[in-house]
Amino acid sequence: MILALIGAITMALKVAMATLPNIEPVTLLLICATLVFGWKSLYSAAIYILLEGLMYGFGIWWFSYLYIWPLLVVVTMLAKPSRSYIVLVCIAALFGLSFGALCSVPFFITGGWAAGVSYWIQGIPFDLLHLAGNAVLAALLLKPLHLLLCRLTGREAWR
Repeated sequence: MILALIGAITMALKVAMATLPNIEPVTLLLICATLVFGWKSLYSAAIYILLEGLMYGFGIWWFSYLYIWPLLVVVTMLAKPSRSYIVLVCIAALFGLSFGALCSVPFFITGGWAAGVSYWIQGIPFDLLHLAGNAVLAALLLKPLHLLLCRLTGREAWR
């Protein structure tokens, strides 16, 4: 139940922050959920992906979400043993920077090299905003959200 709620809250917060260009809580919340719930956080990602498609439509861009958000869970799981918030903040920042490149894959497949590259290049300014937004949100909120979620679920938090 809590994993579905995290997925729904993620979507609600993204909509609430939609006026800010590429500053979104999705990366932060999925990293935090992965720290607490491990691989089960893929359920939260799946709920978020489904809600995103239902709200904005299942366009070609949506297919990239099917691998982007699970990839974030995988990368977070690989970094989890380090127990370092700095590493996770860097992952959030780099994920924001690489988001456009990751989103361009369906355009490479459907439209060829030119479509994929042009999609990626036109989005670079937004990727830079995404990098900055993810870095700031993760630096400020990852530790307190992790501690809160651990306290609410009765799990042990990092110190």
